[in-house]
Amino acid sequence: MPGRRPRRPTVVREPSALRRPVEHECIEGVSRPISFRNPLGLPAPLTWKQKLYVMGPQMIGAACIDGAANFGVACAMYRTIKPTDTITMWDIRHNTIAGDCAVTVFIQGILTFVISSGMVHVDMRTGKIAAFPYPWPDTQFAVVAGPDPDPSTQSWRQRLWWTFHQRHGLGRGLHFFSGSHVNDVFDLRLGWKERAVRLFWSVWKGSVLSALYFLVLWPITIAIIAPIWGGKNMAHTWVPEAIKLVFGFVLGFLQTPVCAMIALGSEDSVRDHRREVHDRNVREMEEAPPAMNTEMERVARPKSVHLRHDAYY
Repeated sequence: MPGRRPRRPTVVREPSALRRPVEHECIEGVSRPISFRNPLGLPAPLTWKQKLYVMGPQMIGAACIDGAANFGVACAMYRTIKPTDTITMWDIRHNTIAGDCAVTVFIQGILTFVISSGMVHVDMRTGKIAAFPYPWPDTQFAVVAGPDPDPSTQSWRQRLWWTFHQRHGLGRGLHFFSGSHVNDVFDLRLGWKERAVRLFWSVWKGSVLSALYFLVLWPITIAIIAPIWGGKNMAHTWVPEAIKLVFGFVLGFLQTPVCAMIALGSEDSVRDHRREVHDRNVREMEEAPPAMNTEMERVARPKSVHLRHDAYY
């Protein structure tokens, strides 16, 4: 028919990159919120292999090893003392449980960070486990979005609070613990200088992380032990060994999975994992046979107006 316009092709809109993520996912640039089911704000989605890897060898397995190692050290320390020696809670002139627990936090914490993060990087490099889909910990935590308010309407405390939360929040502190290849100390291709540098940074990060655990676990441990064994001599009993076993188990149970997740969520590992996934997808597309479209799957495209016979009548 004359004057009839050709039908315009249907254009599918691209999904907006700024959409808000749903509860179970995390898109680029938007972190997964902390909730009761996800108190650590881990990126999603995580595979069952990653969950079992963290909860199995990195949590329960490491806790059992740490508890057994501390029990052996306690037996070597406290079962070989003289009959006149004492083991008390606070007396630093003799063996003291409070000091032993304090030293254990830092020694075990540093060794845990160096060994755990290094072994996780080895597993990722050999393909035994994949990195997280997004970096962790989230350096955008506690950042308040929005324009800066008028300074004339705020006090200096409000301006200080807003400056801290608006610009970086807790990002500086969390960025310190964000893992990278610098924690991969077991790479056999490294020279001794590069290995020494990586070992130094791993020990330094492990020391800071151990200090945070010390501020939480040590007071709780002393608050539990002191009312029962404070002022008593625990020498020639199995109480010091039992305390050190339980303390080492709990410390390994809480700290080792965090060290493993820092390695799994390191920016370098996430970047390498994304590149491997992209290369694998491209390789699979190139090797796959051409797909055969059926008649129903074919999209009917409108014929050009110059090729239609009714355009000339």
